Amino acid sequence: MNAVYLSPAFCSANGVLITGIDEKRVSFGMLHPEDTALQARIKKEYAEYLCVFTVIPPEEFNLKLSQLYAEENPDENAVQSNGGEDSRASVIDKIADDAPVINLLNSIFLEALAKKASDIHIESGKEHTRLRFRIDGILVFIRIIPTERALAVSARLKLLANLNVLENRRPQDGHIDISAEAYSLDVRISITPTIWGESIVLRLLNRSDVPLSIGALGFSAGYQASISAILSMASGLVLVTGPTGSGKTTTLAALLQELNKTALKIISIEDPVEYRIEGITQIQVNEELDLTFDAALRRIFRQDPDIIMVGEIRDTETAELAIRAALTGHLVFATLHTNNAPESIYRLQNMGIPFYMVAAVLRASIAQRLIRKKCTACNAAGCSVCAGTGYAGRTVIAEILVMTTVLADLISRGIQAEELRRTLEQGGHRTLFDDAEEKVRAGITTGEEIKRELGVPL
Repeated sequence: MNAVYLSPAFCSANGVLITGIDEKRVSFGMLHPEDTALQARIKKEYAEYLCVFTVIPPEEFNLKLSQLYAEENPDENAVQSNGGEDSRASVIDKIADDAPVINLLNSIFLEALAKKASDIHIESGKEHTRLRFRIDGILVFIRIIPTERALAVSARLKLLANLNVLENRRPQDGHIDISAEAYSLDVRISITPTIWGESIVLRLLNRSDVPLSIGALGFSAGYQASISAILSMASGLVLVTGPTGSGKTTTLAALLQELNKTALKIISIEDPVEYRIEGITQIQVNEELDLTFDAALRRIFRQDPDIIMVGEIRDTETAELAIRAALTGHLVFATLHTNNAPESIYRLQNMGIPFYMVAAVLRASIAQRLIRKKCTACNAAGCSVCAGTGYAGRTVIAEILVMTTVLADLISRGIQAEELRRTLEQGGHRTLFDDAEEKVRAGITTGEEIKRELGVPL
């Protein structure tokens, strides 16, 4: 009787793995259970067994596959190094065909995907290398990697990204495209030398992800009217603001998804393209080829767009071009780094856009943050589901400022920030803190989480 075994490479390529073996019955989990040809191949190979096929969720598949790759690793000390350039070169010479290193790297990627990590951190230390994932915005320790194996992983990543494999004294940046049955990744690599070796950060952009709907992002019910108003706008500038990692790109993708109709030409300029949306013309910024935000924005006017999305307004030139596009009848979406919605008015003014121009084109500003939600399995007490953190998943807290005639008139006359804040407060404007308080009262999150994100207790 043939032993039932599927290699990690076969599992990854075909989206199938073994989930259980019981005497003469074998259970297989499939990402695509409708693939009857694959089922027939497996049944023929293991004809003496009863083969049962069921659907398996992608997250569970990736986690099991990562464990399968890890089990394929032989002794962790198989790749030895005594330090120095000669031993380093000997390790590098072996990495191209070193199956244990390839399996280890695959297992790291798959485990990160299964745990919904946004970043992988591989950090050299004095005696060993630490592996951490950023999950729900927080770095979580995963495990220790022997320094010799971490050195080979670093070299493997450099090889895949076409970087200098022998260079370990200067920073290097690059990216890798990884495609498998279970996932498709654009991996951004940042490598920086440290006193103990290298710090490697891998930003994971899962091209298999589809944009969430606006309703799934977690905006409070009180903001639905404002969001509907934004989606019905014909022209002008709509800003989504917040610090790095606050979900701005996800919100923009969801808005564009809602507006993605055959009657509209939508063009986005992004760095990087995080969500691939069928029906939208998406442009990847490439500064090495002088395809910057402002350079791309100048050229897309000839593409006859109705809606333009600018991934980030970074400088005065990009701001001026976005304003020009909004003035000429286009609906322009863009991101900006500000702490709250009213502050975006003064950020544009600091970039050289006069107040009267801001008042003429700005239609709305959405400021947002991502906060962790209480784990529903343990109610924030800490359990295996949330890895003891008490939190699982994230939602948005927001502040939405929709321009009115009265507000535009005040801005055009150069209203000061403090006076604008008082005016909005008197008009019942909801701030980030108001939205955060509502989420705490509803039991969605905790006051401690709001303090961590906003810096003040509720």
